[in-house]
Amino acid sequence: MITSLWEKSAVHKLATLTMPSRLRSLIAGTAIHLLLLSTVGIVTAAGRPVFGQDEPSPKWLVRPSITRSQQPDWVTPLITASANLEEAVIYDISRKLPSDGVPLVTAGSNRGIQFVPFGTLQITFATTPYLFHNNPHADNGFGDTQFAFKYRMISANEHHGNYALSFAIGASVPTGSYQNGQHSGTIAPVVLGEKAWGPFAVQSTIAIQFPASDTRLTGQPYVSNTAFQYRLAKRLWPELEDNFTGNKGGPLDGKKQNFLLPGLFIGRFPVTPYMGLTFGIGMQISTTSYHTYNHNLLFSVRFPLETPGVRESFK
Repeated sequence: MITSLWEKSAVHKLATLTMPSRLRSLIAGTAIHLLLLSTVGIVTAAGRPVFGQDEPSPKWLVRPSITRSQQPDWVTPLITASANLEEAVIYDISRKLPSDGVPLVTAGSNRGIQFVPFGTLQITFATTPYLFHNNPHADNGFGDTQFAFKYRMISANEHHGNYALSFAIGASVPTGSYQNGQHSGTIAPVVLGEKAWGPFAVQSTIAIQFPASDTRLTGQPYVSNTAFQYRLAKRLWPELEDNFTGNKGGPLDGKKQNFLLPGLFIGRFPVTPYMGLTFGIGMQISTTSYHTYNHNLLFSVRFPLETPGVRESFK
């Protein structure tokens, strides 16, 4: 249905007449993703008062807002996952240079729709990525479907220690088209930690990925990410990340690569009484002689949701 709406649009007809096929594919994929995000926004807006009206917060948002008020108040880094819980819609785009030198653009990531249904549990339904290879010998297409469950074990807000420790399980289903996904489904246990001191914070994760089958083809990647963030004024969040990946088994057995990622977040700008807007940008730069890609430019847009005034009541 979404694809048919795009094909009937005036923009699609104009693109078909005047643009190269690869550029048309890029616009089509991005438009489909944005339409999905718009749909999420419409659903989220349901039950929310018009901006400026002094009405009670939606009940479904109050409980998770109370839960999040008992943890550090920091932006989730560009690559490093956060130990914090968050209700948000996140959309990422990356442009990297693989070893063949041909740019690979990925629209979507392992983040997407995040919500806290109860207690200290967060569920994430990722935005299925769409890969644009810019290579006539590789087919564009969707990657694997991904989702995750995160449980926050301990935490304290900025008035009581400013830390959090969580455990998560990420999973993927091999739904990728034209070999744009992995050979099998995967399960990835993750340990996530965070500690802040005033305007400075460190967020770190360690994870290992287990394939459901075809271990000799996929291997078992293990990943460690650490982000150092600083809060400037009210809306600037510069960061520096260290992203490490090693491989056990499979065709990349023993290979290790590391990246440094300078980045900057701007936000959170109020959009409604319950929704903010945050932008992030950064670039991964390889620090090892072996790397499967380099100069990975990342852009992220986030719509965090939270009931105003709840955090202040937990000082």
